[in-house]
Amino acid sequence: MEAQAPARRTRGKSKQQNWRRAKDAPTAVIRLELDASDPSTRHRAENLFGAIWQLRRTLQVQARSRVDAYWTAGRLRATEGGPKRAREMFGLSRAALEQAAARHVDRSGWLGRHLSKALVMHLADEVWATVERHLFSNSAGTRNGRPRVGTWWTSTRIPGRARSHTKLNTWETFRLVGSLDAHWTIYPQQQPGKLTVPQRPPGRRGWWDHEGPLTVVFPGAGSRPDLVFPVRLPQGPGRQGRLVHFLGSPDRWHKIDLVRVEDPKAPGGWRYYAHLMILDRGWTSPAVTAIRSAAPQDRVGGVDGNVSNLAVVSMPASHTDVGDLATSMISVTAQQRASAEQERLIARRRQRALDRSRRNSNPEQYELSARQTKRAARRAGAGLSARQVPTPLGPRVANAGGIPRQAYAKDTLSAAYRRTRAEHATASRSSTQAKRARARDIARRIVATHGPRLVVEHTDIRTWAKLWGRGIALFSPGMFIAGLKLECAMADGRLLRAGTSQTALSQQCPCGLRKRKPLTQRTHRCATCGLIGDRDLVAAAMGACVQLTDPDQPSSAYIHEDLRAALAARIATRGQQKALARSTVSTDPAVHAAGPAGTAAARQREASAEQNPRAVTTGRTATPDETSRPTARRPSGKARTRKLHAEHSEQIRLDF
Repeated sequence: MEAQAPARRTRGKSKQQNWRRAKDAPTAVIRLELDASDPSTRHRAENLFGAIWQLRRTLQVQARSRVDAYWTAGRLRATEGGPKRAREMFGLSRAALEQAAARHVDRSGWLGRHLSKALVMHLADEVWATVERHLFSNSAGTRNGRPRVGTWWTSTRIPGRARSHTKLNTWETFRLVGSLDAHWTIYPQQQPGKLTVPQRPPGRRGWWDHEGPLTVVFPGAGSRPDLVFPVRLPQGPGRQGRLVHFLGSPDRWHKIDLVRVEDPKAPGGWRYYAHLMILDRGWTSPAVTAIRSAAPQDRVGGVDGNVSNLAVVSMPASHTDVGDLATSMISVTAQQRASAEQERLIARRRQRALDRSRRNSNPEQYELSARQTKRAARRAGAGLSARQVPTPLGPRVANAGGIPRQAYAKDTLSAAYRRTRAEHATASRSSTQAKRARARDIARRIVATHGPRLVVEHTDIRTWAKLWGRGIALFSPGMFIAGLKLECAMADGRLLRAGTSQTALSQQCPCGLRKRKPLTQRTHRCATCGLIGDRDLVAAAMGACVQLTDPDQPSSAYIHEDLRAALAARIATRGQQKALARSTVSTDPAVHAAGPAGTAAARQREASAEQNPRAVTTGRTATPDETSRPTARRPSGKARTRKLHAEHSEQIRLDF
């Protein structure tokens, strides 16, 4: 008689109510750099990411095929209750994808040596989230597109599972052990270039008895040893308060995601990070808290955002209050334009190097250029042998519809190409972070001067990008608007958006006259009241007079006549016309010159109008980024040669 296999033991129903994070509970994330200089640790990390990529790719392909089968079964979905039956039939559910992932791991011998079941289940949940956004529409009635299959280079994140908040010392995937005090005790001044990988403490508790520096641990699957990453904390002045906020209270730690970033300078070509989420708000320095708390709550302001500058004007919130106008103008200096142009040329050189490398590695996917084709025809007509062209300079080989016959993702890429691409991505990421940080700093200072109650026109910056791509990328007005929105909310205010058709701020005058002005007219001149001022500052001043019936509806905006009359009275009787002709809050030239390219001034200071002249009576020319359409491109190749030759011939004829 054959012995029966023992029944599989499964986890039963929880005896107590499961812990769930509140929907509105605050969370914050800190990025911790991991030291992967040890060869064995780096090898284990590469194997872990390789296994995750194989499983994720398999689940994505399987999910996409199931989605295609679901949409093909139109007759079944047309019946009553058909969509639900179709999803059950094709396995389109969270549980079905989790079961598929578990089967893949069980059938594959090597996946089980690198991945734990908790990590596999969480990865399946992440793939299901993309499928769910495709099958079901959101509150706006839109759905995401067909699920995609990622590549090895885009698989840069391993989602971790949240730790248990009901059981002590229960982390199912990545865990953070150690303490901040022990880390500072062992590394009081400076951390070495290569951190020592700590050993697992003896005993049944293992890593829970670790009292050394902070370390991220992934328990080894099966009999494999644990994957241990020493944590490298940032050093420098002003870092201690932030580290204490995120790492000082282990009871607030929630989950950890393992992330890698391509970096050719790092050992192995990748740099590893741990994204630690805590159940608390982000850290705010005492200086920033003091600035936000001191923001004036009794003022209203308007913001006029353009492609190359940002104008802000504020005044007292009540039309009966006594107070002066305050104006600010943020723009890009000549030094920043030159620095941005230099960075653009460097980026352009990298892009050209990437294009040459791709063409050299995949010559069969590109056609010959017109010049190369003519050269080949001349050699053939002269009876010469065909010359091999190592780098075709023509367009991509495509079908009649212009679609490339081979996808770019299937091209052969060299090691130099990947190294240059990583350098280009690192430089772009650094520039973007610098722009965003500088925009937040300027937004904070604007709110500290003008208050958190601001109004801006409801415009689509994507339309600006279609007309002025390079100009809008230099100033980045979207980052300033986003920074102002956040800073206003943090200072107990709000940045409201007003509809342009309801207010038409650039056409309004404080006296009540409305007149259309072309973009080329950058000076506001009113024949009725005699006001002469900067177009952007006058529009921002009119924005301070706007109120909304419904703060969530830009179309409910209107100009409050009492505020308009108060603004006109301040200009007429209190002699504040100069405030709309030039900025009363200037930018520091020294900081301007030291700032990175593509960012506005980092600091502002109070100054009088006489110290900071920005006269508009001289007929300031229009901003080229705003008024001019993209000009004709410079002729290239033989067209430029013919043009230069014609001009030279005409000059010779005139000389004779």
